[in-house]
Amino acid sequence: MIFIVFGALVIIGVGAALFAAGQAPTQITAQSATFTPKPAPDFKLKLFSGQTIALKDLKGKTAVVINFWASWCPPCREEAPTLSKVSKLYEGRVKFIGIVTNDSQADALSFMKEFGITYDNGIDYYGIASKYGITGIPETFWIDKQGQIVGHWIGAIDEANLTSRTQKLIQ
Repeated sequence: MIFIVFGALVIIGVGAALFAAGQAPTQITAQSATFTPKPAPDFKLKLFSGQTIALKDLKGKTAVVINFWASWCPPCREEAPTLSKVSKLYEGRVKFIGIVTNDSQADALSFMKEFGITYDNGIDYYGIASKYGITGIPETFWIDKQGQIVGHWIGAIDEANLTSRTQKLIQ
């Protein structure tokens, strides 16, 4: 009898674990009750254009949207047209920066051409993703003019959320 009860408990436990594993990932957003703005870690990024950009040089001048991505990442491919479109809508008002992780320059440039991405991008050779606590890609951060991270999104972002969160940076 004890083996039947134990077996039933094991089956129920495995079933519950499988059900929980199939749930959609949680999105971390600026509206999260537990989200607290914090200073954005500074970094220097060598851009594909050959120039170098430093986050500290943008502080006090412009708000920034940072997106961590790779060409081989399906959710990155899903959100790429949205990032391209929204970055053009905010050109001159918000600085978009793409940080390529675990990818080659050739593949990244091909990806950018495919999706019409014209905002600044470069490969993370110096551990920027680690400074930002990236656990997967894509991840997007919103940084206000004072250099504070005021929003964070994990996973592919849709146009409505990208636009509304970016708009809040300039209000």
